[in-house]
Amino acid sequence: MKVGENVVEHRVQNFIMQCRELGIKVTPQRIAIYRELSSTGEHPSAELIYKKIKKYYPNISLTTIYRTLETFEKLGIISVANILHDAARYDANLNPHHHLVCVVCKKVADFYDDSLSNLTVPEKSLDNYKVLGYTVQLNGICKECQRKKS
Repeated sequence: MKVGENVVEHRVQNFIMQCRELGIKVTPQRIAIYRELSSTGEHPSAELIYKKIKKYYPNISLTTIYRTLETFEKLGIISVANILHDAARYDANLNPHHHLVCVVCKKVADFYDDSLSNLTVPEKSLDNYKVLGYTVQLNGICKECQRKKS
């Protein structure tokens, strides 16, 4: 799922401002990594981002991609979704949302539901944890995979 160019440009401009506010260098490689991530709603892995960026930054390494994504995540610029104990998948959409995950092809889709964004968790269930945030992940089989099985 491709994200509209206006949305991507807006996200990139916000990203540049955030980096400057946080005191991290705004390099062409960092912008390219963020642009690749923010231009899709498909939650790509570091390897997929690397394959795309390698086309126009042939000297960039996979290690650089991993380190950059890790830095972005630590700074709160992106989020990480560990889908079905698979490789980490990355998401530039920081608006509150949840995920639908296909257990066959591992495709991830965003979905929004305000009732799930306002869940009340009983204190006794938290076992002295301080909850910083949460998302709901629904596992199933996407339409394409259902069709293939028929």
